[in-house]
Amino acid sequence: MWSVGRQGQGSQSARSSFRQNRGYAVKAGSLLVVLLVAISVVACVGPRPMPVDKGRAAELNTKLGLSYLEQGRLDLAELKLQRALKEAPKSSRVLWANALLYEKLEKKKRAEALYRKAIQYNPKDSEALNNFGTFLCKEGREKEAVDMFEKAVANPLYHTPEYAYTNAGLCELKSSNEVKAEEFFRKALDTNTRYASALYQMALLTYRQKRYLTSRAYRERLAAVLNKLNPKVLWLCVVTERGLGDYSEADSCEKTLKTAFPTSREASLLY
Repeated sequence: MWSVGRQGQGSQSARSSFRQNRGYAVKAGSLLVVLLVAISVVACVGPRPMPVDKGRAAELNTKLGLSYLEQGRLDLAELKLQRALKEAPKSSRVLWANALLYEKLEKKKRAEALYRKAIQYNPKDSEALNNFGTFLCKEGREKEAVDMFEKAVANPLYHTPEYAYTNAGLCELKSSNEVKAEEFFRKALDTNTRYASALYQMALLTYRQKRYLTSRAYRERLAAVLNKLNPKVLWLCVVTERGLGDYSEADSCEKTLKTAFPTSREASLLY
């Protein structure tokens, strides 16, 4: 009796358990369907694309473009700089970098338009002002050029004002204004006493003015900065020492120039 009763209870318990398990199976199946649907939705949507930082991209493309421009690889420079212009059409740096490219391509009107646009967007961009000034000076527009150089150095945040001062001096020389040119070269050296370009220009200018002792002093400063043989320095040595009457030193410099730099322009000037 006990065993039958137990069997009966056991059977009922099994049926009850089965009904409960069926209910759990239905719930589990529903959950699986929901999960599969969710997964399929995620799969359809896919990962979200990373946002593009156009400013950063333009900066990198401009840097590459200017590097290619310096190497003379104009096709690659154009590719990178045009891409940068699309990414940041109002960036003064991108605009003047493209202006430099068009200068190289001899598209002067386009270059000037880009320079002006760069300065319009950022009137205090000293690099834009300096580069535009250089462009104007090449075009024979010395007065406009010097104005740009002076605007460039007026910005106290400009980190290389010696460039603009020296360029202004060179532009004044084109107008045969040696006094003003010297003023600018001296300002460049006040800013950076070791700026080789300004030292060379002062040595050359004072030599032409027959201020040989002054020329020698600038030449020696230039030689110390460069710290290696240079044809320009050696040529200056020859001509200034001749002017001072030290022919032994002049002959020594001439020999070194012709031996170390036989094909240089400076060596050819002595023949």
